Amino acid sequence: MNPFIRVVLGILLVTLVFGVWATSVLVDEASRRRALKSEAFGGQQTNREYFRMVESRMTSRGPLAKLKRMMRAADVNWSPLITVASLSCLMVFLAFTTSAFFGKIGSSVLALSLPLVFGQWLKRKSIKRTEYFVAQLPELARVVANGNSAGLSIARCIAMAGREMPDPAGQEMRHMSRQLNLGWSLDNVLNELTDRMPSREINVLMRTIIIQSKTGGALSAALSEMSQTLEDRKELRREVSTVILGAAVAGYAVIGIGVGAVILLNLFKPGLLDQMATSLLGRVTMGASAVLFIGGTLLMRLVSRVEV
Repeated sequence: MNPFIRVVLGILLVTLVFGVWATSVLVDEASRRRALKSEAFGGQQTNREYFRMVESRMTSRGPLAKLKRMMRAADVNWSPLITVASLSCLMVFLAFTTSAFFGKIGSSVLALSLPLVFGQWLKRKSIKRTEYFVAQLPELARVVANGNSAGLSIARCIAMAGREMPDPAGQEMRHMSRQLNLGWSLDNVLNELTDRMPSREINVLMRTIIIQSKTGGALSAALSEMSQTLEDRKELRREVSTVILGAAVAGYAVIGIGVGAVILLNLFKPGLLDQMATSLLGRVTMGASAVLFIGGTLLMRLVSRVEV
């Protein structure tokens, strides 16, 4: 059987198994919930509520739980199940529509790279959101310090910061305020924030709030001093990013030229990669090129990453 047909059939089989499993879980859970609610209240649930209930159960653990956390950190309010189903359909569609231009190998690589591109997009959005939040930390520290010096509790200071500050800091503070109102402890709320938005600055600020609130120290004075330190670190990060920007862009441009050359060769002569895969020398050349491309990308990311 043709390798391309095997890949497509494999993707369709995985999608079919996933769909059957999700449907069975949905039907069983819906029947159980419907019976319980009918006995208790005599009411009826909508289909949307059933879907959310089943989705919450399926995304509580495993790869879907990780995807849900990534989407939450990137502030992407999409359904994880619908996202996975859409990506699967797009992979099949991309594999079929691009096979005439890039050949079977090229179209399969494009289809399989779609989840990786989506994951990198989520990671980039999460990093950007964390950077915006870190840039707002000096103002956040000042707001909390002023509220604490006026006699407000930490929970009230967080609620006030959620009302006064723009997003993403305002959104995160409002989320933390809702968690505190639901009975979460301050330690759990702040630790959950540091896990969702990993950063040295955020970790130091949250640890300071936890320690000062437990020991009864001068929280307003500590946060006032920390706000100036965070302001200095923000300026330092801006200068470092400006210095390494040129080298990073040049490195990624070289990688992009290589990938573009492969795409152009396939456009001029469709199926070029398939013809190369028929010989040992061609397979060795393709493997070496893939290793060099991946290695160059990783090296560029390592070189352009500067911890401040």
